[in-house]
Amino acid sequence: MSTSVAVHIHPSQFPHAVAESFARSLRARQMHHAFHYGTPKQTLRWLRVHEAFSPARRDPGCQAAYSSAADAAVAAMAGGEAVDVIGLGCGGGQKEAGLLRALLTADPRLPVRYVPADTGVGLALVSRDAALAAGVASEACAPLVLDLATAEDWDAAVAAVLPGRRRRLVTFFGMLPNFLPGEVLSRLRGLLAPGDRLLVSANLAPGEVYEAGVERILPLYDNEPTREWLLGVLLDIGIERDDGVMEVRVASCPEGSGLLRVEAMFRFARERQLTVEGEPIRFDAGECFRLFYSYRHTVDRVVAQLASHGIAVDGSWTDPAGDEGVFLARRM
Repeated sequence: MSTSVAVHIHPSQFPHAVAESFARSLRARQMHHAFHYGTPKQTLRWLRVHEAFSPARRDPGCQAAYSSAADAAVAAMAGGEAVDVIGLGCGGGQKEAGLLRALLTADPRLPVRYVPADTGVGLALVSRDAALAAGVASEACAPLVLDLATAEDWDAAVAAVLPGRRRRLVTFFGMLPNFLPGEVLSRLRGLLAPGDRLLVSANLAPGEVYEAGVERILPLYDNEPTREWLLGVLLDIGIERDDGVMEVRVASCPEGSGLLRVEAMFRFARERQLTVEGEPIRFDAGECFRLFYSYRHTVDRVVAQLASHGIAVDGSWTDPAGDEGVFLARRM
């Protein structure tokens, strides 16, 4: 027999807030990343891309890096006191499930609560299911739907669904590349108190030469499943495939950080006029719409970026290919 599940919706994902955020994206010609995950159809598209191309799903060496990071986090949280695991941008929740499994294997009696937090109900529920399979009790899971980009106080959002503060183990897997350098690190630091730990991952540029390494990973983005996923949000509002062409390229960070990022742009081949939520939207021939970007880091750049916001790194692990890194950190 099926049972209902309580899902907490943050005001950043109330209908009026979502509609205004989407309108801003269209006006700015820069799609907010959250809308690539915001519908069941988009969730399924993303899950297919993740299964096909994510090193964490396909590369045993990458999985080992996450496993080693989880073991180190569990050791850092040893002591028998209750722990709250906060999965920010949890996606499908497989990495968080591995961490939860490691916590409960180390101490099966450890009181653990889990907040799978993402922009879509579907992903929050998928991550909840993964946590239940890892051994977390149903009543100890509190799925949270929120927009990390627009929610100002992450600590208040978490406290609203998990009353009574415990030690925290916060995860920020796969999220750092989709924010401007330093954009959210102060909010991330605000979640941490002495004794808490943070696990954060970053996409890295493999090899000794940073620029060449970023060029090498372009095929992970310039492929048919990823194009279908990224284009889906435009197709859903009435843009036709032959209205333009998608271009995937390497670009410099506009804020002058020295980082490079992969960008997916849709260039209109002809004029297109739409009405979205009662608002007329016109795209001119030759105009570009930025659908997506993902920064590529190095280990040293991640450590320095975190330190500049008062977060100290205690350990880091990279996969053998050198294109993904996991960092165990704490508040300075």
